[in-house]
Amino acid sequence: MLNAEKYYDELAKQQERQAQEYLKKIGRHAKVSLSYVEKQPLNISVQAMNHFLRMLSSDPFLNECPDWLGTREVVEQGIRYVYETSQNKTNDGRDVVTLRKMKEDGTVIDMRQYVIEENKLKRIK
Repeated sequence: MLNAEKYYDELAKQQERQAQEYLKKIGRHAKVSLSYVEKQPLNISVQAMNHFLRMLSSDPFLNECPDWLGTREVVEQGIRYVYETSQNKTNDGRDVVTLRKMKEDGTVIDMRQYVIEENKLKRIK
């Protein structure tokens, strides 16, 4: 039987080093950490969030976007993309959730915007 705990710390350090080396190779600078990173949730009602989560099953694009405020990176067919979820307000104070798929250079490939109305997300773009 292997004693995984005995080697965990060294393996974690190796993973972090490899990730840091990869980022350096592609010209990126970012913090690398295997420990849990707190995510900032969307600031919408529970009902609106439940509606958003139900929408995920019907739209593959939404499935790739984070269900928190921030970004996640994926490699698709050898190309690195950034999926981003952000939130702001309309001029009349309604919440707007924006979901984007971008190339590494920030070029937007796909974007969806939803306004929160009656605890549901209504697509506006």
